[in-house]
Amino acid sequence: MSAGMNRPAGAQGVIQGRCVPPHPSSEVVRCAVCMTEVEESAEADPDDGSDEETTVLHPLLPHDRSALLWDEHRPTERLRASIRRWVTALMHDEGITGALPRGEQSVKAEVISRGSGRLAGITAANQLLLDWLPGADWSWSVSDGKDIHEGDTLLEIEADRTQLLSAERILLNIIGRLSGITTNTRKWSSRAHPMRVAATRKVHWGLLDKWAVHLGGGMTHRLTRSDARMLKENDLACLAIPDERLPHTVGRVLKELDLEECGAFVDIEVRTIDGALAAAEAWTDRMQGIEDAQRLTLMLDNMDEAKARQVMLDLDARNFRHQIVVEASGGIGYDDLQTWKDVGVDVVSTSGLHRGAKPLDLSMLFEGS
Repeated sequence: MSAGMNRPAGAQGVIQGRCVPPHPSSEVVRCAVCMTEVEESAEADPDDGSDEETTVLHPLLPHDRSALLWDEHRPTERLRASIRRWVTALMHDEGITGALPRGEQSVKAEVISRGSGRLAGITAANQLLLDWLPGADWSWSVSDGKDIHEGDTLLEIEADRTQLLSAERILLNIIGRLSGITTNTRKWSSRAHPMRVAATRKVHWGLLDKWAVHLGGGMTHRLTRSDARMLKENDLACLAIPDERLPHTVGRVLKELDLEECGAFVDIEVRTIDGALAAAEAWTDRMQGIEDAQRLTLMLDNMDEAKARQVMLDLDARNFRHQIVVEASGGIGYDDLQTWKDVGVDVVSTSGLHRGAKPLDLSMLFEGS
């Protein structure tokens, strides 16, 4: 490794699920679950007299399915299988259908960041090197989920010249695109705190995009359609009885659901105040007397701020709020986050986290270039 490389600064520690600032004077605090920077002061109250470190946790919501993809900073078999499929497809699209043989002409190269952000895709890029560049020798100076700055060196590699030239663009595209999603999600998560942000299923690279959202501090939401029971307007239309009003359909369907077949959580889409209250009332009635009752996610779909505020007031007034996770969705942009924080919803779901995120700018520089 070159002695003069610019390495990223060390990340702060997480001890037993708590967020711990890297130095007592630091004002940077991260959620112990998602490592998102939050705005609370990291300094303990000087009059407290406690030795306990500052703890910051986002509220736990059922929308986070990240443990099925990323466990203790390592990919699960499910994620690794998805990575292999995507890498293979990208290589095949390049006309490469088998591992690239190691030749006689070795070259050395480095991957350098041209911007700042949070990394994602190192695990996927490493899988590309393992499966497609036999005989190559490389070393990463960073890992997924770490913050980097312009000029940082991510990778040093020695391989056959043809190997590197063939894989260069694909490797950079994988890290650049996924890091762009993670960096963008970190920005949204920091602005939204303590409200959470979640991905949608409008993803281009499937589970890889969901993984990148997680590394940025967002929640995955459903990984597949069957992962949770989501009742959208098309689902409700299919289940409606002729001449039945929508609020009645909503209440009836929730009362008839087989909870054993609903997956991780139940999420129902509502567009009116009456629909929202019908869902909340039906669910609260159903959960009466059930120990550790599951909460219903109420998705306010394309609902304007005034109606959403009324829903929140009515949920509180009718004592339904404790049984409900309130999700806002539909046309919500980064500049709208403060409004929805003020409304008091628990989570905003948006494809703005992963669709159209600007890739992180990276370059591969060959020795002597």
